[in-house]
Amino acid sequence: MLDGTAGHASELKQQGALEASRDPNSTVDAQHAEEKVLHEAKAAGAAAFQFDPNATPAEKAAQMKDVGGRGRYTLSTSR
Repeated sequence: MLDGTAGHASELKQQGALEASRDPNSTVDAQHAEEKVLHEAKAAGAAAFQFDPNATPAEKAAQMKDVGGRGRYTLSTSR
């Protein structure tokens, strides 16, 4: 959880994006919501990762090893 007012604002933005993606009347889709959450987490200084949804757990672990667990990297955007 992020601390302070900035962290709270970031969490609210993320929550709003996720809720909008579930609203059938919204133009926000799941991919846009995911990108917003990733962006807000990085902006707040949190470790944020994005994996290929079709990757196996072993492939995801290998990707983490490649970045050394440093965080704040987009590892794969293939869908």
